[in-house]
Amino acid sequence: DADDDEYIQMVRERLSRSSRGIGSARLSVDRQIMMTATATAMNHSGNNGSQEPQGQPKAIDMVNALSDIAVPVIAPNGCPIYRIERGGEVTWHGPGQLVVYPLLDLKRSTSPHYQQDLHWYLRQIEEVVIRTLHHYGIEGTRDEENTGVWVDTPNYDELSLESSGSKKIAAVGVSSSRWITTHGFAINVCPNLDYFDTSTILPCGIEGKGVTSIAQVLKEQRRQQKDDDDDNVNMPTIDEVAKVTCQSLEEVFGIQLHHDTHNRLV
Repeated sequence: DADDDEYIQMVRERLSRSSRGIGSARLSVDRQIMMTATATAMNHSGNNGSQEPQGQPKAIDMVNALSDIAVPVIAPNGCPIYRIERGGEVTWHGPGQLVVYPLLDLKRSTSPHYQQDLHWYLRQIEEVVIRTLHHYGIEGTRDEENTGVWVDTPNYDELSLESSGSKKIAAVGVSSSRWITTHGFAINVCPNLDYFDTSTILPCGIEGKGVTSIAQVLKEQRRQQKDDDDDNVNMPTIDEVAKVTCQSLEEVFGIQLHHDTHNRLV
């Protein structure tokens, strides 16, 4: 009816490429937004005894202030939908995922591990994930047509309507400005896979492909091995997978990560 058409038009406008500024569903940064977010974050940090250097907002308060400025569209399952500045189609981020946001200067001529080539960079990111999965006895693969890391899952989900086969275990979506990378990748460690239900979302715009997680793959491996105690075996936590991922990042990009004085990994 007319009300539905009006709502659909509103959603399209809020999520369109041209929708910008305070009140839109776009998570972006411009001068006005930064000024508003910084003032909000500094006020919040000051009220919470922040240990950040004087005159600087607490990092988490700044992130929250920036996200609060955007007004998301709400999906039928209750998830907020934002438009962001990166390659790739729609995806989901939430509890049970390890989201990694590398900020690398690909212009570093002194590093033999860097190239000014985003296609090369995407393959390196995939390599980071593949090495991380290998640590847990999972074989991650690339897809010739689609970016990301996949796992072949024959005979999995026998009670599910979703077909077996190659399923995405890590999504990759990046951007760059002057060869400084932004955005990154997300590894499904132990999320609720119902959020990838194709009645609500078509992950990365790819049809005919499922989504899986480290926990799901390990459970299915143990089930195939007829391990009666598979439910009692501890699955890797987000923190554990994060440590392995950091090691993989160091190896692939020839970098050394350390924590700064505020316990932030840099």
